[in-house]
Amino acid sequence: MMMTTPTAAQPLKLIFRGSLEFGSERTFNMVLNHWNTRVETYFKMDVLLKAEEVFHADRWCIEVPQQVVMSTEKHWRNTTALLQEIAQYAMAGRIGAWWVNGGQVLSEFTIEPLTDKTAVSEYIRGRNLVQQGGMETEATKALNNAIAKFERHAHAYERRGYVNYKLKNYNDALYDFSKSIDINASNPEPFYGRGKVRMLKNEWDMAAQDFDATIKRSLAVQPMHWLARLRRGESLYHAKRFAEAIPELKFFLQKKFNDSDPNARFHAKATFLLAECEKMLKG
Repeated sequence: MMMTTPTAAQPLKLIFRGSLEFGSERTFNMVLNHWNTRVETYFKMDVLLKAEEVFHADRWCIEVPQQVVMSTEKHWRNTTALLQEIAQYAMAGRIGAWWVNGGQVLSEFTIEPLTDKTAVSEYIRGRNLVQQGGMETEATKALNNAIAKFERHAHAYERRGYVNYKLKNYNDALYDFSKSIDINASNPEPFYGRGKVRMLKNEWDMAAQDFDATIKRSLAVQPMHWLARLRRGESLYHAKRFAEAIPELKFFLQKKFNDSDPNARFHAKATFLLAECEKMLKG
């Protein structure tokens, strides 16, 4: 999904991160062959990712570690187009691509499978139902179907965890978030979800660890990154680790959020927590 189109005159700071799972050796080999053929015959080697660096035959997946590159608009177009092509062979996964300038996202792609495979279509249906009030049961059924078809569906476990969180099934939510992390520990979302559950259980130190993991796995241009900083500061405050909480809360307060950013409404809370931490340190 492309959000905006930058102009060629703008600096090309590009960020890629994510993974796609193909589910079988046969599909993996077919995708790898497709990639190499397209790079050689159509894209003429003008892509930013090398097959030998991102394809993993032992896990039948493509994994793109978070990386920042400076490049051209042509390389950006070619790389995202090729990733979109191979994503349609995947059973699960997601790769994010961001074009950033001065801390602002100029263009963004969410690259994921959009096919009629059961693991794909049921995940998408469940993910959409999660956003509709009162559809939690149907969402859970769809996500269960996706997991039954492809048990390594980390994103389906994460979304099911969110449904359980909404339903206050906190132990089930904790299981789902942890399962998602066990499958793919590079995604920030399940760490954030597990941290929220641990806050409700008053497990403040463990919650702070999960929010720290969220921060490290997300980008500073993503709202989740900053919300995780606030939640980590809040968890450290309740754990009475006031000196550690203060930097996180200051980071959050120094960030200028626009009106559409969901973090803007938490400014007062962060200000209160910071004042409380400083008061406690002064005795």
